[in-house]
Amino acid sequence: YMDLLIDAFNPDTIEDLMCRSLVSIDAQGRVFDCDFNQAVGMPSPNLIKKRIWDLNESDIRERVIATADHCYGCTAGCGSSCGGTLL
Repeated sequence: YMDLLIDAFNPDTIEDLMCRSLVSIDAQGRVFDCDFNQAVGMPSPNLIKKRIWDLNESDIRERVIATADHCYGCTAGCGSSCGGTLL
């Protein structure tokens, strides 16, 4: 399955990925780049020690987005997000 996702990678989807315009917050106030990263417990790398109430606008704008193999799921083909296809 991973080979299928990797082979279907579409760089045109990157600009509109959910992780580029929203964050997910858990009940403890930890910041995640998307709901998938939250589900696997992978917080934003430069915000690991902070909670949402500790952040300012530049913290969010300048955050490093955590990525892993599951990110291929959002970039395959026409891309996907909470709102449906990206392209």
